[in-house]
Amino acid sequence: MRISKQFFFILGISLALLLQGVAAQAQDKKDNRMLISGQGWYGYDIEQLRPHQKSYGYMSYELALGIQTEPADSNIYDRKFGYPTLYFGASVASMGDFLFYDHTKFPNLYSLFGSFERSILRGNNFSAGYHLDFGITYNPARYDPIDGEGNNWLSSPFMAYFGAGAFAKVHLGKRWEIGVDAAFRHYSNGRLRLPNEALNAVGGGVFARYRLSEYEPERYRRQGQAVTDFKKGMQYTIALGGGVHTCQAEWNTYAFDHSSADKPARIPTKEETAGLKAHPKFSLSFDATYRYSLRYATGLGVDMFYSSNMDELKAADIILYGEEAVKNSPGYAPVSLGLAVVQEIYWRNFAIHIAVGAYPYRHKGVNDKELNDRYDDRERGWHYEKAGLRYYFPKLGDTFVGLSIKSHNIKAEYLELSLGWRFHGKKH
Repeated sequence: MRISKQFFFILGISLALLLQGVAAQAQDKKDNRMLISGQGWYGYDIEQLRPHQKSYGYMSYELALGIQTEPADSNIYDRKFGYPTLYFGASVASMGDFLFYDHTKFPNLYSLFGSFERSILRGNNFSAGYHLDFGITYNPARYDPIDGEGNNWLSSPFMAYFGAGAFAKVHLGKRWEIGVDAAFRHYSNGRLRLPNEALNAVGGGVFARYRLSEYEPERYRRQGQAVTDFKKGMQYTIALGGGVHTCQAEWNTYAFDHSSADKPARIPTKEETAGLKAHPKFSLSFDATYRYSLRYATGLGVDMFYSSNMDELKAADIILYGEEAVKNSPGYAPVSLGLAVVQEIYWRNFAIHIAVGAYPYRHKGVNDKELNDRYDDRERGWHYEKAGLRYYFPKLGDTFVGLSIKSHNIKAEYLELSLGWRFHGKKH
């Protein structure tokens, strides 16, 4: 495995954070809730659509600092989730070990991440549950048509990272834990640039952890009914969001031979795409949800989306599909309207926000599935998805900030930053 200097830099930062955390709690070792975790993980690229690629497996190495939530915190969310553990760490994915049939070289990826781990089953010496991971990834070698023709996955220096998986672990004595993990991992730049085939991997690994205080399983078992002042009721949110997006259709004007449907796509050079730019996108959303438990709310949402590149999209469609197809298309309107089913999952002031919607009004040029499929253009469909994370500020009138990704058929359209406000109806 080829590990560059960036890994040792990240490792040094992580060790410094670990040592700082240890020192901060050194005066109270009896109730020290910190853990030090190390993991080795084998991943397998499940796309397997790269014509230049020969091998698909890689190793990932991770170091993290964990903080165990405790009954002493008297937090009702922690009790409901079985006292989860939060991890903050760094990892290196040795994708530089990928083999290719040509001279393509793929970089190692370096990530800083946070993880939410919840034990669903907990015994005296055994625990099992799930984890959710969010982070940012540094990519030191972007797409290059000369030195990395096969690396058409990643073209931005920074990307979003998401992981989800299940684990099982055993406790060795009072301080050590060892376990196994199976997970899905996703890396993508959210269409900030193209090409962005992204990377999806599944795999498994083993981990070892050391607690800075002795593990006492009886402390984390629920005892009686949780006491809470939670009341059910309607809640409403309004949010303004924005991001940037590189248009697939514009990219396809360089990537395909339009004289023949039988000729495969190619990766255009940087010189060819010098004029290709990312376009601003905006959204205005209104959700009405019913919060029926402390952790969950379900409802409906109305979304209005604004795209700023209709002239460029029309010009690209003329090249891709011809003037007759453009003439017969629904047209090119910058505003689209969506209706969605919304789900939110809460932990403390955080919320996972998920929406699955359809467009009752959307005019985005040529919308012919057979033609669009030739160019793998999933943006023309009738439905969409949004998924992301929000943080609420109760002391600021329940305002919130959010980061989410909007997609079509699970293919990213753009990353969106949002700012919004939540207000409540009558509770009971």
